[in-house]
Amino acid sequence: MSPRRTPLPPSDELRARLGTNIRECRERLGISQHELAFRAETHVTAISPLELGQKLPRIDTFIRLAGALKVTPNELMAGIDWTPAEQVVVPGGFEVPDNPALSAEVASLRDAGPHKKGRRRG
Repeated sequence: MSPRRTPLPPSDELRARLGTNIRECRERLGISQHELAFRAETHVTAISPLELGQKLPRIDTFIRLAGALKVTPNELMAGIDWTPAEQVVVPGGFEVPDNPALSAEVASLRDAGPHKKGRRRG
């Protein structure tokens, strides 16, 4: 049995921004944390750690919070952007975007193909 892997923690900036958005929406409505918890059908002790950026909500809680705050999930995510990491091109795996600077290198990698190791017979 392999050891259980723990997921990487989300960034502090994401938690902080989401918490700020939740608090600002709640204050705009003029409701308490207790009232928000009641409207979102969650426990009152769950709201403070979310607003302080200590925790992230599960997706179902996130949707209920948006509904309770009378905003869309997109509005609750305001200011939170994600940019994918650099693309890794695997020859033959999918279409390679046209980039004249890489054309020769991509062509040589495609020509080389995967290296197969044969069994030695002795």
